[in-house]
Amino acid sequence: MKKSFNLLLMLLGLVVVSCNPLDDIHDEIDNELDNRLAVAQADYVLTEDDYDDLGQNFPNFSSVDDAKTLIPTLLSDLYPTYGAGSIINVGFDLYNPLRVKSYTVAGSDYAMIDLSVDYFSGRGEIVDFLEAKYPQAKNGEYVKLTYNILAEEIEYTLTDEDFDVVKDELGDVYPDPASSAANYNNFDRREGRDAYWSNDMILEALAVVISEEFGDVAGQKYNVTYPIYDGSPGTESMTVQFDGNAYIKVGGTSYELSSGDYDAIGVEFATAYPGPAANVARFGSFDVRSTSGNYWSESMLLEAFNFTLDNAYPNAVDGDKFIVTYKIYNGSPGVAVMNVVLDGGTYVIDTEASVSTIEETTVFAFTNDDWDEPYMLPANSYTEEFGQRFGNFGDKDEAYAKIAIFLGRNFPYAEEGEYKAVGFRFYNGSETVTEYVNYVFENGKWKAIPSVTSETLQFGYENGTWVPDNTIKYSLIKADYGIIADALSGTTGFETQIASMERYSNFDRRPGASAYWNDEMILTAMQAFLNEIAPNAAEGQKYVLTFDIYNGSNTTESISLIKQNGEWVRF
Repeated sequence: MKKSFNLLLMLLGLVVVSCNPLDDIHDEIDNELDNRLAVAQADYVLTEDDYDDLGQNFPNFSSVDDAKTLIPTLLSDLYPTYGAGSIINVGFDLYNPLRVKSYTVAGSDYAMIDLSVDYFSGRGEIVDFLEAKYPQAKNGEYVKLTYNILAEEIEYTLTDEDFDVVKDELGDVYPDPASSAANYNNFDRREGRDAYWSNDMILEALAVVISEEFGDVAGQKYNVTYPIYDGSPGTESMTVQFDGNAYIKVGGTSYELSSGDYDAIGVEFATAYPGPAANVARFGSFDVRSTSGNYWSESMLLEAFNFTLDNAYPNAVDGDKFIVTYKIYNGSPGVAVMNVVLDGGTYVIDTEASVSTIEETTVFAFTNDDWDEPYMLPANSYTEEFGQRFGNFGDKDEAYAKIAIFLGRNFPYAEEGEYKAVGFRFYNGSETVTEYVNYVFENGKWKAIPSVTSETLQFGYENGTWVPDNTIKYSLIKADYGIIADALSGTTGFETQIASMERYSNFDRRPGASAYWNDEMILTAMQAFLNEIAPNAAEGQKYVLTFDIYNGSNTTESISLIKQNGEWVRF
């Protein structure tokens, strides 16, 4: 009552005191009214009428940004008496269909995971790249990735049917040789005969067969074995590669180290390199991390390959070339290739050889905090398991329901909250395509994640308007602990803690433990982490970071940070 009386006196003063500017008086009145508005907190869920009033064609938003832009208008109408400091938690539906984004790895991208070459050597390096490229990936996200990868040589032996193909394709060019090859299922290597096959002619024949069998894959190598007749039956082999235009003869003899080779190397080099030798025998791979005590340098690898090839090919002569494929560990398992040539009785790196790589495109999904290929339904499951007439589904609702039952039978030990990315064949009315769907295991059942999900945003009343909370909620993944370790490397007093965190991918929160992270150290770690992953974050940006800890058992903690004056501080 007293405030109302004072407000009345202020309004009367407008008439009596004419020297005050009108704008200043209006500001005073607005401030007085604003101070009289309620400070409250409420929860609200949008109705179908609300979406219609906001101009939406469907009872949902197509993006979170749309929700942040449109909802404040609705709140102003619904809560006209709420003032500064008020908070409203708004529930709404979001149309969030599964989208597969595409990315082609550029030549410079491979350096993101410290590769000195412009290709991946195996699946482990691809996963490392995805973790580095998408550090804030969420469960259920997909990437269609195009990249170069080291091509494993394909072994192939010509069949009788292949010689028929050779006759059909080359009969007009080489009538007698092609007819002989089809009749006897071999290449006649007797010079001077009408049916003679030269090396160049055989290369043409192999090109026809490989193209028919595998398609023309640029960079892929094939070691092809074929029967010959040079007065008596025998076999030969040739390594060929499609260079993008034609098939060419390449390289030397392919050799892939076996488990027995790794054991033999372990014994042979036990005295010279005790640690690396024991390690290669135990794990069947070469540790190529330069910081490791079991490191195999390039010169050491050459010693090992000289030992192996000398035993495998005792009659080799200078100039003989070999393509050696071997397993490595560089932080994750991989495969590498070394081209060597015998020179002066010693195998050295063949500087004239080129590494064979091919371009691949693969769809990966982020589930259970890891990147992997989606689970593809077996080809025979559509007709034998799901009762479909053809090898696909024609109705998505039916597909989602039946796949859920299928997953329950085939993955009976799933844990609560586990994700499963599934790919299936779907006829869309004009063609059969691959579709994807995400499932989550809840209350003992697999449930398809719908395209329309329920979301919540918090809005606060500031400076006369409703403002959406910009908090980003993020749970650290395994690769993030490595980012923190690198960022804090060399920080005095953190040495033991960093080593433990990087090893176990969590923070030791046991007071008294040698690797204990106290609250201030956690704050320092998270500040360093955000400086790495969000260096250009806007002033006022908020993060809630959830991280793994060990306090006697494995669990999680969270910390809330906001960027103020260019620094990350608690809020």
